Amino acid sequence: MNFRENLKELRIKSNLTQQQLSNLLKIPLKTYRHYEQGESKTISFELLEKLTQVLNCSYNELLKEKGK
Repeated sequence: MNFRENLKELRIKSNLTQQQLSNLLKIPLKTYRHYEQGESKTISFELLEKLTQVLNCSYNELLKEKGK
C-alpha cells in the first residue's frame, strides 16, 4: 500500500467524500483526485500537514508502505 491508497483509506475511515476533503484542504477537487489516483507525484509539506490534521493521522500513516 502506498500514499494514494493510504490517503483513500484514511479519507473513508473519516467518513469524508473527496469533495468534502478537498474543501477542508482548500484545494480543487480535481487536484485532490490526482493525489488519490496517484497521478500527482509531488505534494507540499503544508498539504501533508493539513492532511494529518484533517484526517487525524500521523505522517507515517499517510506515507508508509504497507506489506514491506
